[in-house]
Amino acid sequence: MENKDKLGAELKKIMEEETFDMTLSQAATDNILKNKKKKLSQRMNEFLNREIEIPLAPAIIGLAALFAITVIPKNIFDLQERQIINIEGSQIIVRERYEVVKNEDKN
Repeated sequence: MENKDKLGAELKKIMEEETFDMTLSQAATDNILKNKKKKLSQRMNEFLNREIEIPLAPAIIGLAALFAITVIPKNIFDLQERQIINIEGSQIIVRERYEVVKNEDKN
């Protein structure tokens, strides 16, 4: 058993001496790193460090839509009931007054 251990250590020493000054090409290094099985933490780091590009025009339109949805009261465009009374060529418009409410139900 000790002979096997000595043989393994001797082989390792010889391989390290012969490959000490060798370098791999960039393509080989990239290929090794690309095909290497990654741990969960490495995959999470790659996902979190990814750069996100958002086009300016859709971002502005989306922001304006979000602003409109949250700021404009929901019942501002509701139809109001009106009565028109004609008196000798003049018109009197009577309409029911609604209160503009931001986020409450009409009851």
